[in-house]
Amino acid sequence: MLRHAAALCLCLLAACRVGQVEPKALLGPAPQTVIVWPQLPPAHAEQGPSLLSGLDAALRSRGYDVRSLSVGRQMLAEAGLLAGSEPAFARIGAVLGIDAVMQLEVGDFTVGGDRLQWARWDLGWRLVSTQGHGVLWQFSHHGNWQRRGVDTSDPMRPFDAEPEIVPFGGRGAPDFHDVADLAAWLHRFAMEHLPRAGA
Repeated sequence: MLRHAAALCLCLLAACRVGQVEPKALLGPAPQTVIVWPQLPPAHAEQGPSLLSGLDAALRSRGYDVRSLSVGRQMLAEAGLLAGSEPAFARIGAVLGIDAVMQLEVGDFTVGGDRLQWARWDLGWRLVSTQGHGVLWQFSHHGNWQRRGVDTSDPMRPFDAEPEIVPFGGRGAPDFHDVADLAAWLHRFAMEHLPRAGA
């Protein structure tokens, strides 16, 4: 009886995947080649280079063939495809031979402090087919972040004292050096919800 209970516990533990993200399924055929749309709405255009930082790398880490952001911007500009504020998806596919465009949508992205002390965001990521299949995948995230304060732990705390309580899952987001660092972290988080290429 105990042997059966132990086997059942092992099976249940194997089925538990604490901390892993279940990706959202694609709504159409998986793209092979992807390009990041390098423009943001006018209200956030100034933040564009920093806010898009790391999106191509995060997408590439999921196994997709992704042009670097600078190469993609150059390809789109040379083909005359950056004229409008919205991507001409079908033309991008026909002219550049790209299967999909990853577009960052910015509802809000506000930062404050001398050395990036806090931030709040309302972001959306859309993977849109250039082959007529519409939106293949999308994910949105609303959140905020604040730099951790000065270490308030007791310097006289005995070495053999009980460990301090840490929130479940760790201490959350790390401290960020600048907007590009925060944006890259957010892109990696979002892309964890995108199925891996070929999966």
